Amino acid sequence: MTGCLSVSAQGIGEVRFGSSREVASEAIFQLFGQPSSTDGNCYIYKNKEFEGFHWNEVLFRFTNDRLTEARFFMNQRSKYEARRKLTAISKVLAKKHVMSMDIEDDGNHFYAGGKSPLYYGHLFTLFISPREGRWTDQLRFGPFEFKN
Repeated sequence: MTGCLSVSAQGIGEVRFGSSREVASEAIFQLFGQPSSTDGNCYIYKNKEFEGFHWNEVLFRFTNDRLTEARFFMNQRSKYEARRKLTAISKVLAKKHVMSMDIEDDGNHFYAGGKSPLYYGHLFTLFISPREGRWTDQLRFGPFEFKN
């Protein structure tokens, strides 16, 4: 939808992790419109803009009628392209969040940043991984385990 939509202290824009399905859905629909499809516990969006990047797929998952996870997937032609884009995404997110970087066993970078809505751990992780036969950049929020 917009390049100015950003990660906030405990969510994405006005979308707050841990909020009820009703409240979260209203905020998600306001930011991203109606989903391309749903599967009961997940809203699936195709081709959305977020943090100035085009994401091929975005998922919002609910557990026990609370928003617990969001995932952003960006398809790449190669592992090399995924690594390059990962660096670009990490630079944008690092302007707004304290982030740490680690190197996985295979040499790929892995970033974690922000503050979890549970007040321990990170809000998001950023990494590359194969998915459905192609390399992807993935930005993952959660899953967070909220107590009822």
